[in-house]
Amino acid sequence: MAGIRSAEDIRLWEKLQNGDKHAISALFEKYYTPLLNYGLKLIPDESLVKDSIQELFYVLWEQRENLSEVEYIRSYLYVSLRRTVFRQAEIKKTRYERDKAYTDEFFSRVVNYEELNRKETFEKEQKERLKQALESLSNKQKEAVFLKFYSGLTNTEIAQVMEVNRQSVYNYIYRAIQSLQSYLVE
Repeated sequence: MAGIRSAEDIRLWEKLQNGDKHAISALFEKYYTPLLNYGLKLIPDESLVKDSIQELFYVLWEQRENLSEVEYIRSYLYVSLRRTVFRQAEIKKTRYERDKAYTDEFFSRVVNYEELNRKETFEKEQKERLKQALESLSNKQKEAVFLKFYSGLTNTEIAQVMEVNRQSVYNYIYRAIQSLQSYLVE
């Protein structure tokens, strides 16, 4: 399955390369929120992610004359943001702290613990099973599942963003689904 090519994005990219300020603004407006949401899944530090997005678009503008042709603009932006965010995070904290914070933020958004306390016993048990199932996933599986089901990226785009081959993406998602099913069916 190929990535999603947007004729509008390609047109804006070409205008950006030619110095059109409206093109960079249009790309920024179109992708700011999806990039922010993705960045917050990587690093739960809103100011760091917002700064990284600003840096990404600043660099795009500054390097506009040197930008190459890009077939999948959305994937390119996700990959670029991912690199920028991780580079910024490495400056501020260790890799261990980054992974722990990412996992904590992911779970706090997926499972609302206050709601668990208000539900009937059966619902509590089901949600606890789901939490355990999600906790059992590796960080790569969590990231692949987020990109696939929350961001709507194709497997090809996910492979580009995560910098792995497409078969690895299939494996991450397949194993994550198997793991979730085994927890929830028991």
